[in-house]
Amino acid sequence: MNLPRLRAHLLLLLWAVLVASSFPVADLFNQALSTNLLVSVRFILAGTILLAVMGRSAMPGPLSSLIYSVLGLLLGGFFSIMFTALHYTSPLTLAALFVTQPLFAYLISVAVKLEPMQLKRLATLSVAAVAALVIVSRAELDRLLALDFGFGEWLFLFGCVLSAGYNNLSRYASDKGLIPANPLRTTCLSLLAGGILIGLPESVSGGLPAFVTEIGLNDLAALLYLTLFTTLVTFWILQHVTLRLSPSMVAAYGYLPPMIVLFSELALGLTPWRSGFLLAALLLCISIWRLTNNDGHTRPAR
Repeated sequence: MNLPRLRAHLLLLLWAVLVASSFPVADLFNQALSTNLLVSVRFILAGTILLAVMGRSAMPGPLSSLIYSVLGLLLGGFFSIMFTALHYTSPLTLAALFVTQPLFAYLISVAVKLEPMQLKRLATLSVAAVAALVIVSRAELDRLLALDFGFGEWLFLFGCVLSAGYNNLSRYASDKGLIPANPLRTTCLSLLAGGILIGLPESVSGGLPAFVTEIGLNDLAALLYLTLFTTLVTFWILQHVTLRLSPSMVAAYGYLPPMIVLFSELALGLTPWRSGFLLAALLLCISIWRLTNNDGHTRPAR
């Protein structure tokens, strides 16, 4: 494995740790706060920080602006849908459904000819998905079998498609020269465009004053952490590694945060040990390793 690819995989491991840390932090928010405005403020703050780091840069053209806006909406739409779906179903259900995201990413990647269809890769992603389900359900698969599909579940599946489309559109637009292969610029402009577009409807309808009134110090602290680490850093990592690894390989690392959360709970004594955990973790790690070795669709560093 060459150095740029190795660095990309190490960055994705860091990404998985940061994403895993976001779950307990996101749980601190006041439930009365508008989810769209939370996502909007989070994106705009992160994008503004990156804009300050970038300094002066050429303004994007009409086509590039459209692509950045769509990328921002794909990410912002996923987060808004996730929070909305939680009003209709449980976190366990959403975590279980999220294992479909790497599969969606691979199928979209095949459809737009970023990756070839390989049954071996599809099978490996499926094995990883099953292992992730064991971890998410804490090896109580009867809880998953009892799940009913309703509005919240279908809504979140659509959100998973949006999330899967983000990596593919970013890679496709970079490969075709529609946007520069610049992770910092793409992350910055996507966050700003997505934040503005996601928050615009409620801001125009008068929801912003109520949001400012209801937000507290705990909410601000959680928002600051999510802005700096699980938005700014993680989205930059996604943009950086997308230029070097295939979309399905990037998406497959989404299986790791639930495992990190599980082992954190085990270490703190919050979850009792089950023998199925070790088997699921081994299957997951082996699947990621096989996907890594089979990931020939890389791009040289720029």
